[in-house]
Order: sequence, then C-alpha cells, then structure tokens
Amino acid sequence: MLPVLAGLLGCSPDSGQQATVALPTGHYEGTVAYQGTELTASLDLREVSPGRLEADMRFPQEEGLSFAAENPRYSEPQLLLSGPDGGISVSAIREGDFLRGVFTLDSIKADFVWVRRGKAQPRAYQSKPLPAPAGTALPALTLLIPQDTLGRHPAVALFAGPATQPAARRRAAQLAGQGFVTTVVALPQVALPADSAMLQMAAQVLQALRREATVDTMRVGMWAGGNAASVVPAAVLARPKAAFVVLENVSVSSMEEARPFQMLGRQRIPVLGLYAADTSLNVKDSARRLRNAAGRQRSTQVRIFPQADARFLLPGQISPDGKWTWPASAPGYVQAISEWLK
Repeated sequence: MLPVLAGLLGCSPDSGQQATVALPTGHYEGTVAYQGTELTASLDLREVSPGRLEADMRFPQEEGLSFAAENPRYSEPQLLLSGPDGGISVSAIREGDFLRGVFTLDSIKADFVWVRRGKAQPRAYQSKPLPAPAGTALPALTLLIPQDTLGRHPAVALFAGPATQPAARRRAAQLAGQGFVTTVVALPQVALPADSAMLQMAAQVLQALRREATVDTMRVGMWAGGNAASVVPAAVLARPKAAFVVLENVSVSSMEEARPFQMLGRQRIPVLGLYAADTSLNVKDSARRLRNAAGRQRSTQVRIFPQADARFLLPGQISPDGKWTWPASAPGYVQAISEWLK
C-alpha cells in the first residue's frame, strides 16, 4: 500500500490576516459517504511558515486516492485544497475542532464532517531545492528526500510533458514515501524523437541525482510516460547508465518508435512498462512491441491494466449487489511497481 503522502507548499492568507488568523492545523479524521458507501478519510494540515499551509489527504481503505494537496488556501473560516491532477478537491468551513464541507471526486460530490484528533502527523519526506548551475543545461529541480534512517536511497527522475506533470508530481510524492529520492523534470510538448540538447539535459539530471549524498549512486533510474518517453535514450547516455526505466502508456506503433527501447534492451537496462485503457494508442500492440524491443531479460516486465483509466484507477461504479464502489487502484498496479522497483 502506498504511504501517507506529503503535501506541497500552499498559498498564504491575505496579508491583513496573517497576524491574527490561526490556521486550522492538525490531524482530522472522518468519512465521506456516497450512495450509502462510506470512505474513511484523514487530513493533515501543517503550518510550514507563518501563514503557509501544507496538506496531506489520505484514504486508508484506498491509498491510490491519497494525495499531496497543491496550493491549499485558508481564508477564515474557509479551507480549499485539491489534488495535483484536479480529480479531488475539498471545500470546508472550520467550526472549532471540526471541518464541515463538500468533497468532490470527478463528478461525485459528498458532504462531510471531519473532527480534529490532535497534531498533524509528520510528512514522509522533505523538499530540497536544487538550483540550476550556471552554464549548464541542467534545470532547477526540487528533490523529495525520504524522512527515514537510511543513509542512501534509490532515486527516480520523473520526466513529464505538460499533460502528465500533475500525475508525475503525485507519483513522485508516493515514491518518496516509499523510500525513493525523487524529482519531476518538466518537458515541453515535444514530438518524437527528442533533440540532442534535451537528451543531454536528461542525462545531466541523472548525474545530478548521483551527486546527492543521500542517493545510492548505483540505483538511479528514469520514469516517463506518453511523449516524455522520447527522452529514454538518456538512460544510455548517462555515465554510468540508468539502473532502470519505468514507462507508462508509451506508444510503440512502428520501428521508429521502437528504436529508443531497443537501445535499452541492448544495454540490458531493466524496463517496467505499464499500460492502462488509452484510446489514443493501440495498447496491446504497443505492449507487445515494447516487450520485444526492451528484450526478454527476467528483470523487464510489461503489464496491462485494461479496466483502468489514465491514472491507473478503476472508476467508481455500482456493484452487482447494488452498492456503490469507490474508485480504486487497478488490482495489482501498486504491487507491480513496489515489488519491481525493490
């Protein structure tokens, strides 16, 4: 199961309120009910600096819905927060030790009342800015570093175009909670193949991760999806080469699209390919071609989750016995990632 996810920095209240309004920090618990089915929820709100919140939303029954809130906002007495991909949002009014409001998940709306149960739980990672060095192609990065007792951690650079950056930020937080140093690298909306400058930049990101004191230099890998997969040749360009590559919903419809993944196979770089329902590509054919291109080594796997959406979630629905079933991670998806990466 995925761990509690840590929040990102939020917006501050109006300047006139900063000195007088106490933020609703703490650990809140309760449920969200829809069509008679309850979903247990918890919310951790922390003041990371005067007037600035971070928020973690967790669903113990279905960790695939858990998220680190982006830009939580509080203006007495209203709290607003949402997930990185916009699928979940919360609008609440503080009433003493209670939060009362509306929970939205896609088209689902449900009223809730959550009660404060003490201090907020600590987050699973810390954020570390990594400024862009002058005279290099390396962009400014933000590293998520696990808050645990291990001296060295495996690391993952998640490369994402505009459409997939929210999902990449969610995934980075999840992986950081599992013990990985992570960073999200924003790419432009590029066509295949990526140019040499972009590939050099991606290789420099991997090398920058290796220079971090908390990173296991032999376990640094790449994660990419969709068009962002055009940067995967950087796994070979980096010195040393990437330890692994994770791919989500990448199109492999021709020999031209297969070439970058053939490079991975020749270099014996392990590949985990993940596919969900995606009408923009032929999933079965792409999965087959990726498997062939990346090689048949034991460490390479390609998995298809045919009922899942682009977030690798099963949509909410009415079960055969007439009860509402909340959205959930595709069966085996979480396990496929955690077991393969470890």
